Amino acid sequence: MQGAQLKKHIDATLGSGNLREAVRLPPGEDLHEWLAVNTVDFFNQVNLLYGTLTEFCTPENCPTMTAGPKYEYRWADGVQIKKPIEVSAPKYVEYLMDWIESQLDDESIFPQKLGKNLHHSC
Repeated sequence: MQGAQLKKHIDATLGSGNLREAVRLPPGEDLHEWLAVNTVDFFNQVNLLYGTLTEFCTPENCPTMTAGPKYEYRWADGVQIKKPIEVSAPKYVEYLMDWIESQLDDESIFPQKLGKNLHHSC
């Protein structure tokens, strides 16, 4: 299947309510291409969902990225920001989405042309 066909398959099976079937590798498809298409689709869905929350999570009312009172997340990408820094939740998500997008745009990780069959250890 081409990327668009894989996307249609994802949309059809996710809508079925059968999660086991939705994540099953279609017969004859390359595992790495299947994972790549699903990863990009998942990123796009999360990005879209987060867009609906931006008016509720501002730097003023979400000054830090936390998971309850005991856990605070600090940002570091290991390249430009090596020492973790405290940032607001919206800034953290912005950094995270930009970092993910840079990974998705890296052809050595996610080739743009399906069928290259780059095999990485998963």
